Amino acid sequence: MKHYFLMFIICSLLIAYQTEAQINVTSVSSRSVKPEKNGVFFSLPRKIIKVSVTVKEIENMKGPYAEYAEQLMGISNPIMQNTKEYELVDIKMETLVEPDPEQIFFIEIDDKSSKEEKNFSVNLTSNGIIRSINGISSAKEAQLIKEEYKVITQEDLFSMSVNPSLYHKVDTIIRIVTVDTNTVKKRFFNTYFEEKSTEIKAREAADMVSRIREGRFNLLTGYQETNYSPETMKYMDEKLQLMVQEYISLFKGLKTEMLNTYTFYLIPDPNKLNQVVCKFSKESGISDATDNKGREVILNIRRSGTLTQMPNWASSAVDARSTLIPYRIPEMVRLSVNYLGKIYDEQLIALPQFGIVSRVPFVKSKIEFDPQTGCVVKIYYE
Repeated sequence: MKHYFLMFIICSLLIAYQTEAQINVTSVSSRSVKPEKNGVFFSLPRKIIKVSVTVKEIENMKGPYAEYAEQLMGISNPIMQNTKEYELVDIKMETLVEPDPEQIFFIEIDDKSSKEEKNFSVNLTSNGIIRSINGISSAKEAQLIKEEYKVITQEDLFSMSVNPSLYHKVDTIIRIVTVDTNTVKKRFFNTYFEEKSTEIKAREAADMVSRIREGRFNLLTGYQETNYSPETMKYMDEKLQLMVQEYISLFKGLKTEMLNTYTFYLIPDPNKLNQVVCKFSKESGISDATDNKGREVILNIRRSGTLTQMPNWASSAVDARSTLIPYRIPEMVRLSVNYLGKIYDEQLIALPQFGIVSRVPFVKSKIEFDPQTGCVVKIYYE
């Protein structure tokens, strides 16, 4: 009787050992030894912060006839030099998920297991983050949205100044020829082209402004005695006003504004609660975080301390083979991005890498993970 009982215990231990040996999870690093059996790699997620900084670029351009603005057009404050300045418009944050290179694992599966024991599935995201064990996750994978920024600018600046620089000039030369008592006047015409001076061009532009304004006045008062439709009148009036503004810009100058969006990616560091995103100044705009120009745009991290009461044994960093699957317990963190003390964006998010890594049994279990945080969201033990 004792013999049978001893054989039963031995068989039970062998079966338990065989079951444990069939599916194992191993932590992976560059120094890891190649496993004896086949399997699949997976990783736990970590979050990176995408910071988008929108800057307005303001450029003042001197007109080609600025020196004659007050004399010919009565403009007292034209732009007299080319300048460029920048204005910080907005800063936005967005969280993205990527595999954590420090939390990569290998599930080792025995090829010699029985048919029932082979009924085991692992579901991963497209970038290798674990989603579920022995079940299809119902969560939809986040799609990467392509961002498009459209900047509208004026390509042909001071187009009205593009006119012929040469003008036709004719000089009349009179020669008096005296033969005996007869005097004869001979006329010669010397035709040539001479380059227009800037003052001549400016006067032509000022004259064109007067002519366009006069033509617009005649159009609006019905001088042509033509019955235009309201749509035609509106179209011609808008075009005439646009022409006037283009000619005036030759004297007054142009002020253009353009929006540029700069994107930065940061990995939150538990040891650095203030991380420099970039630097900004009104004179030079956006510069790198290591640059000496500008003031710092700072990503501030405030930990909530939600995991301070977790015991030490909750964190399970096991490098050897194990029948426990790792998962993350994230910590809630308040992120804010500010410049010169002004907060532009603030979010409360769960950061996986600020939490702890624990383990849960997965043999004959159905487990669903959140691919954004690596936390267990559903578990079913059979």
